[in-house]
Amino acid sequence: MADFWRIPFLIWRNGGGAFLLAFGTILGVCVVPLYILEVFLGQYSGKGVFEIWEFSPLFKGIGISIALLNLYYVSYISTMRYWLLEYLRQSFTTDLPWISCGNTWNTNSCVVSRALLSSSTNATQLNSTNVTDSFVYHTGVSAEEEFWQNNILSLSDGIEEVGSLRWSLVFWAFLLKVIVVISLLKSVKTVGKLMLFATFFPPLLGLAMLIQALSQDGATDGLIFLITPDFTKLTDSKVWIEASFMAFYSVGPGWGGVLVMGSHMKFHSNCLRNVLIGIVGDVFIAVFTSVVLFSVIGVMANEIGVPVQDVVKSGMSIGLVGYTRALTYLPASYVWAVIFFFAVTVVGLDAQVVCTETVVSFMEKFGNRLGHHSHLYLVLLVNIVTLLINIPFCTQAGPYMFQLVDWYLPTWSLVVIALLEIIAIMWCYGGDRVDYGLTEMIGQKMPHIVRVAAAYISPVLLLMLLLTSLVRYRPPKYGSYEYPEYTLVIGWIIACVVVIPIPICMIWKLATFQGSLKRRWKTLTQPSSDWGPSESAHRLVNLDRSQTKRTLVDLAYYNLTGRERYSTKRHNETLALF
Repeated sequence: MADFWRIPFLIWRNGGGAFLLAFGTILGVCVVPLYILEVFLGQYSGKGVFEIWEFSPLFKGIGISIALLNLYYVSYISTMRYWLLEYLRQSFTTDLPWISCGNTWNTNSCVVSRALLSSSTNATQLNSTNVTDSFVYHTGVSAEEEFWQNNILSLSDGIEEVGSLRWSLVFWAFLLKVIVVISLLKSVKTVGKLMLFATFFPPLLGLAMLIQALSQDGATDGLIFLITPDFTKLTDSKVWIEASFMAFYSVGPGWGGVLVMGSHMKFHSNCLRNVLIGIVGDVFIAVFTSVVLFSVIGVMANEIGVPVQDVVKSGMSIGLVGYTRALTYLPASYVWAVIFFFAVTVVGLDAQVVCTETVVSFMEKFGNRLGHHSHLYLVLLVNIVTLLINIPFCTQAGPYMFQLVDWYLPTWSLVVIALLEIIAIMWCYGGDRVDYGLTEMIGQKMPHIVRVAAAYISPVLLLMLLLTSLVRYRPPKYGSYEYPEYTLVIGWIIACVVVIPIPICMIWKLATFQGSLKRRWKTLTQPSSDWGPSESAHRLVNLDRSQTKRTLVDLAYYNLTGRERYSTKRHNETLALF
């Protein structure tokens, strides 16, 4: 779902190919190393989002922040699924409603595809469509864009004008929550085959869309915009900041879902291979989706008579506007529209199930008093709470609320979580312990370049990007609409609420632990007695290793070289104590 509209949106907003270069760089040096580390921790320990931080108890607040991040995320991102379902509902007609002007939601600036008008079945639309007026070609709005803005979203004039409640969206909200509850109670495997279909079908359909789009005038303009990097853009910190936000958002480290999925994997499963498959698949979908969309956007730009970057009013529109146009290029387009919107809805539902499971997994640590049915109660509680939070997003002001929350929530807070997480793993737990664990699991260490990137490059780069993003901060806008000042305060509160448990938990643990400050720090940054491999056969070896004395210099040397700095004698003396 992230690659469906968010990556093309950011490419569109950041000048094309330059964003892809920044995205690929951040993906390689920051995201992939943390992805590997999260899969390792989950698979090695078999623990949930909260218990897993026993490897460095001082950072246990990160588990709380991850749970809050997923709770808020599920509460608002579901709105995108409702919009997709509205498209699905309105696709059950031989004449797709977004291909024509003259409807109740259209304005005098509406322009339809010349390719559609040239066909005999659509020739009757000429009387109600602007296609020859040169003035319209410079100020027109595509029929797909007007359908999205005025029909699907039914936008009010601003976030302060809430407007009416969209009952169709409320119905979709309730229906999806029921499906999520069933999936979590019956295990995600119950919808596994459906997920498999939904994962592979959209790219196949996208290939057909691409072939048809390339046969139209203007497609190459969109592709040139996509693949031509403006190297001057790479000097703009905003491009790197948004690339880092998107890389973590798209692949998933820092969200907790990778930890949870890793904990369900078999102890000796090859996690490095699984990570490679996941990363390659994600990058392929991101690039392929962008190629399809920008070829279509190029056609639309040629027909409307505007530059590629001016085709849509708000970048959030680019995915749905582009795909709805692309569907019209296919024969029996209404059939493909139904299948397509069903498939992408299911893909989004898969992500929603994972995020909800992350929250439930965290809460189960505290739900023992609920008895044998604690899982059922927690699943119902989480889904009811997120449904109630989501109701305001089902109003006419919902899209403004959606973009406001989306601007602040999965950005700064996610980077803060990722930064602290990678510091805790590589500089408290240690790259040596990671390698020992991987050797037990799959018989090989972490790749050297990944270890160096995780220990040195990634923390520095993430810190620089985080500080730069705060300095270069700019408020969100929806097209030309500017948000009131008080809503920006609300946005910052949302971002801060997610990460505030981390320092609070650190202070509380340091204050309540016995001993000198040095002893407290040393003890709380080392694995506790509850930490260890999920297989009992490896627990004794892990206990010996977790008590090995190391200095910060020892750890830095290993993270850099992959070799132990302390002597074998010193290591044996330490083990002899046990």
